[in-house]
Amino acid sequence: MIIRSKEKVNINGTNKPVWVLDTDALTVTHNTADTEPSVTAFSSEHIKYHLHYSAEYRLTRLKKLVNDGTILSYLTDLDRSVTEAVERQVEKWETTDKEYLEAVEVGDFPKTHGLENMLRLCAKESVYADMVYV
Repeated sequence: MIIRSKEKVNINGTNKPVWVLDTDALTVTHNTADTEPSVTAFSSEHIKYHLHYSAEYRLTRLKKLVNDGTILSYLTDLDRSVTEAVERQVEKWETTDKEYLEAVEVGDFPKTHGLENMLRLCAKESVYADMVYV
């Protein structure tokens, strides 16, 4: 889905939207009259999930963010916040999970890595419910 801001800017005789959000390509384009368009691409799965969820259930909010010109900072902040929340949760669990601590103690790196991945998946489930699917 492509959402264009209502505000336009004249570029070479053509009115173009100042902000364009492409929820499929995960890009935000900022058009200005005196410079080339600035395209910011996101690659994290949580931004993809959030944009697709929002396009289906919170379209009005997405349109408001695009029209207000705050969509780029909103997505950048969300990307950072979700990543940090997942990592914080994984770190907390790593300090208390007996199986993980035993694997670290004996130097079983494949098991340690597998447990870290499992903890990350568990963390994503709860963090995504609170921060992505809203």
